[in-house]
Amino acid sequence: MDFKRVSTSTKTYIISLVLAIAVLLFSVSMTYRQIKRSQESSELIAYTLKVYNTLSELSAYCIKAESEEFKRSLMNSKISTEVLEDYRSQGRAILDRLRILVDHIHSQKQQIPALEKFMETLHGQMEALIPLSSMGDEHNKSLQLVESNIGTTLYRIRSLKNEMLSEEKQLMLQREADYASTKFLAPATSLLLGFFALLVFVLAFYRIYHNKLKLRESENFLKNVLSTTDNIVNYYEPIFGDNKGIVDFKIAFANSCNYDYFNRQPKDIVGKKVSEVFPFLLLNGELEKMIKCYQDQKKADFKRQVAFNGEKMWLHSVITPMEKGILVTVYNTTAEESAKEAQLELNERLEEQNKELLDNRAFLNNIFKSISHVVMHLACMRDDQGRIFDFRVLFVNERLNNITGHLTAEILNKKASEVFPNIFESGVFEHLVESIETDNPINYETSYTNKGETKWFRATAIKLNDGVTITTQEITEEKAKASQLQELNEQLSVQNSIFKESERVAKTGSFIWYLDTGDAVISENFYRILGHEPDSFPVTYESYRDFVHPKDRAEYDRVGIETQERGKTDVEGYRIITAQGNVKYLSVNNLYIEKDGRPTSLGVVQDITDRIRKDEDLRVRNIQLRKSNAELESFNRVASHDLQEPLRKIQMFISRIEATEMDKISEKGRDYFNKVDNAAARMQSLIVNLLTYSRIEGRHENFEEVDLNDILHKALDNLSTIIENSNTKVKGTALPEVKGVAYQLEQLFSNLISNAIKYKKENQAPQITINSERINQKDIPENFFKKSDYFHKITIEDNGIGFGSEHSEKIFEVFQRLHQKSQYSGTGIGLAICKKIIENHHGYIYATSSPGEGSTFIFYLPG
Repeated sequence: MDFKRVSTSTKTYIISLVLAIAVLLFSVSMTYRQIKRSQESSELIAYTLKVYNTLSELSAYCIKAESEEFKRSLMNSKISTEVLEDYRSQGRAILDRLRILVDHIHSQKQQIPALEKFMETLHGQMEALIPLSSMGDEHNKSLQLVESNIGTTLYRIRSLKNEMLSEEKQLMLQREADYASTKFLAPATSLLLGFFALLVFVLAFYRIYHNKLKLRESENFLKNVLSTTDNIVNYYEPIFGDNKGIVDFKIAFANSCNYDYFNRQPKDIVGKKVSEVFPFLLLNGELEKMIKCYQDQKKADFKRQVAFNGEKMWLHSVITPMEKGILVTVYNTTAEESAKEAQLELNERLEEQNKELLDNRAFLNNIFKSISHVVMHLACMRDDQGRIFDFRVLFVNERLNNITGHLTAEILNKKASEVFPNIFESGVFEHLVESIETDNPINYETSYTNKGETKWFRATAIKLNDGVTITTQEITEEKAKASQLQELNEQLSVQNSIFKESERVAKTGSFIWYLDTGDAVISENFYRILGHEPDSFPVTYESYRDFVHPKDRAEYDRVGIETQERGKTDVEGYRIITAQGNVKYLSVNNLYIEKDGRPTSLGVVQDITDRIRKDEDLRVRNIQLRKSNAELESFNRVASHDLQEPLRKIQMFISRIEATEMDKISEKGRDYFNKVDNAAARMQSLIVNLLTYSRIEGRHENFEEVDLNDILHKALDNLSTIIENSNTKVKGTALPEVKGVAYQLEQLFSNLISNAIKYKKENQAPQITINSERINQKDIPENFFKKSDYFHKITIEDNGIGFGSEHSEKIFEVFQRLHQKSQYSGTGIGLAICKKIIENHHGYIYATSSPGEGSTFIFYLPG
């Protein structure tokens, strides 16, 4: 721009003076309007910030409603009314301020009634918390319901608040943009136009005749001003095309800031086209805006972000149309835009952090609810000297209720000694104090008794500020298992002692033989079997071989070979010679296994010397028994044929005499004759019973399933005549099925029932009761060899004459009678036969009775 072009005529200067005055007035009015506009924008921004602050107070108001301290204050009957009224007053004050602030904004004003309604609902719900402090077991459910309602209302208040805040943000962005557009334009325009008007005014009024000199001074002054400003100030002149339309601009003036921002010296760009020097103006249609600004002679401005030499910056361009060109003032607003972005980012981060804080709080509450540990925080209570004398409960999760029965709300802010009265006696207080004073975690165990039930806990105390956080885990089951383990170890010790003693009693010994080296470990009693004290010498396969009887060493070698090759041996035993020179027979039982990664043989030996000798004695006795059995068989043949033959002849001759000669015999002779007949009958019965007794064998090849109900019916059929003649009544329960010999069991029932009828009371019909039950062998008090786990207990009870308890075993012996033959007939073998039948069936029989009280015969059969 060349200031020499200004006309030097008087008329020109007068016109210039008038123009200068007009420009000055215009600039003043423009400055006033821009300042006024800036003030209005700043006031609107300040107003928006006030709305922000009021909405922030509303957020704090909602957060306060959720705080545990505020809820405890509401549930404190002493201060609840005052706290609620103060809280209600705060809410009304916030609403009043908000109502005033948004009165001129229709959309925001519409939210106030709904917000007021929700806040009144919140106050009512807060008031419902007050009576819960005095409630009993229903307190927890009622409290949860009220808190849920409060949470719902707070959510609705926050939703309205967020809608208002979102709308205020949009208004804020608009007002910030408006404020930014006038922030720098007003001072720069005022300064530029003021200086220009002042310069023209002074030149026209005082320096009309010294134009050239003053113009040079003004030119230098303006250049200095433009060279020292922080903004780019360029002047562009239009370039017209063939159709008289503007196609570009030529840079007529550029200040030194072009170098600062774009690394372009003013002298290098003056005279060049704008589109060549600043090609980014073509990207967003900014060149067209500059052309339109010149054509319409209207000021324009726009913002852009440009990248130059790898650096991004924000530029705010103000286009001022002039007579022969346009004046372009460019402000670097990078710092301002960065600050705005940082502010927005900060606000977003604050919102995210607030959400994260709420999420973390909810997450932490869920953790405390889900974990099985009891977590509590206690604050120190100190005396005047600063010593801890107690603690106050500030926090505890709900798990404590399962242990002590205390509700969380009931114990908050109470002394620890009130909640846990044994805190001093149990040593827990000292552990907590130690944790605080040493600032180290302290682990300890303690017990707690509630309603007679004692539970054990493991706890960790950690200092936190002037207090201690305690995490407690129940270890009652762990304690019990530890106690059980200790008892198990003691039992194992006892069992080991029993095992050693059992080896000594059973004359057995155990060994471990490592097949890869031949080393061996033998038990203490194995040493004793060899005639040595325990652990008196090391045992190997070869050293033990010296104990083996020379004639059995081949068998011993076979044990080693077969064990290594097949993992077992067929050799059952061998003889050894003890240190004292005694010969002993040993039986061997071993197993081939892997132990500690080595081939190993585990086994047991038993000193069977006594058994071998007894077997030899038994063999001799068996030979003798076979001889005795042969003699008994001979006796049976004699008894069944030779002894019965004379009796049959005697009975035959007696029957003939009775038929032909009885009327010729005297009364005394008849008496003798009857005695002979009775004696012959008893002799025959005795022989039959002896044969029966001797023929009951102990072999069980013929055992079969036998229904005792059928057996009983057959026995009753056989005895039907004497049953009918004696008016006997037989009753009882159903009988089981057993494994046995049918005819023997039939004889068993026949003998016992006939005995009950035989030994009846005079003038009283016999009553016989037969019952059965199945019982475990452990419940049988009688001592006999119990081959089966379960037995059938069968009881036959009568109402006969009975007998003394001292005869309860004697009656089962052969030929044992309790009465004279003249009183009751019989041979004295019937019950002995019953006993032998029961023993043959692996059972047991006994009788109980008292004279005149009847008898009870009880026997057990496997089942």
